[in-house]
Amino acid sequence: MKRKGILLIGLIGLSLGSCIEHEVIPAPTPTVDLACSFEGNIGGQFIEYTRFVGGYDGVSDISIQSQFGTNAAQYSFAMMSDQTPAYVRVRMGSIVWSDGSGTYRPDLTLFNSFFLTNTDPNYSDGALNGFEVTYRTAFDSVFVSREGSVFLQDVAFEPASIVQESDQSGDYSKFTCTFNCYVYNDYVDDLGAPQTDSILIQNAIYKGWFKR
Repeated sequence: MKRKGILLIGLIGLSLGSCIEHEVIPAPTPTVDLACSFEGNIGGQFIEYTRFVGGYDGVSDISIQSQFGTNAAQYSFAMMSDQTPAYVRVRMGSIVWSDGSGTYRPDLTLFNSFFLTNTDPNYSDGALNGFEVTYRTAFDSVFVSREGSVFLQDVAFEPASIVQESDQSGDYSKFTCTFNCYVYNDYVDDLGAPQTDSILIQNAIYKGWFKR
């Protein structure tokens, strides 16, 4: 009897054990590490934006023009804060592609190739054919670089820093660029005369990304 009791208990234990469901843990979803930072001298003052400090974080945007079956896109990146209006924004463009495919974004191969082959762009108004810098002060005045400026003006994207990565949130071209340039603000004074102020940005180092 003892043997039968032990055998019965063992069978019950095995049947209960076989009913236990094993939890399936899904593989972690890959995410792109979107690190960003800015530092440089603006108007003779050292300025630094650090992610998550003072409300700053990276923001990428795209502007697209469509005409006669062709699209042109300019990409922007800026570290912005919900605590102050001050920021430095850089823009690159234009990526041009046919809209015959019905897509409102360039092909990923074209997106990657554009940034890899434009590491030393020219300055361009509106970033229509190159690089543009915008600086907004803490007092909400906006200064923008000029394509035709005869003063100090250079920019370089570090080739090794240009890395394309993708995750569920989108496709990104990560970069680090350095630049020096004057940025300008046009206004009309109290007498109705047009005036221009300028600010020199020097030794700027920007780490960020463009989102397709």
